Amino acid sequence: VSVTGTGTIGVVNVGTTGAQSYNATTSTTLSGTSYVTSGGTFGVTGAALLGANLTIDTTNAGGTAAGANISFSSTINNAQTLTLTAGTAGGITLSGITGGTTPLTTFTATGNTISTTGVRTTGAQSYTGTTSSTFNGTYLSAGGVFGVTGAALLGGATSIDTTNAGGTAAGANITFSSTINNGQTLSLTGGTA
Repeated sequence: VSVTGTGTIGVVNVGTTGAQSYNATTSTTLSGTSYVTSGGTFGVTGAALLGANLTIDTTNAGGTAAGANISFSSTINNAQTLTLTAGTAGGITLSGITGGTTPLTTFTATGNTISTTGVRTTGAQSYTGTTSSTFNGTYLSAGGVFGVTGAALLGGATSIDTTNAGGTAAGANITFSSTINNGQTLSLTGGTA
């Protein structure tokens, strides 16, 4: 499926054996709960809006374990959950800030590699990169835990704060299961609890 629009695009629950591509000059709104491919890539070019709690899965619920790449070229916003599953061979690339205008509720990413440029949520954030997860920018939650499974790389100055810049003083746990590398600054704020 390939959809291109000069304004906005709205789609609801799409399943394909091959790739899905959405390209809108204004924004693409992803509604429904499920976008699934059987090893086909999934890509959004331009700003993305979440119209519901959403799962994007390029493994067809594990039927094609290798999966495929998931990419967003710009921002992702709205107060919904977002779960991304790219499989054992697929990478996840988020090139814009996620939740910068309207925080997501939770964010979960699982793939071979993960690359993000700042994520803001009211709840938890979870990253599981078989090879690595790369962080760059500001990661905020309002008392939601922040967890990384697998090796972490810093792609730039990185700040992780589970107190939402002090708005939720208690904060929550920040955990890394493995190594953290690269010559960048890293600031961690886990709050009073």
